Amino acid sequence: MLSPETAKMYRDFYDLVREDPALDQDMTILVGLSAAMAAGCEP
Repeated sequence: MLSPETAKMYRDFYDLVREDPALDQDMTILVGLSAAMAAGCEP
């Protein structure tokens, strides 16, 4: 499991990526998947 501090950093990063209109939907999905896999989640 993620520590509370790491989970907060992940949520902040994820929210920032989702807000940025410069990224298209496919790239947003890839960033989210990459972040989840880096955190140890399985697809």
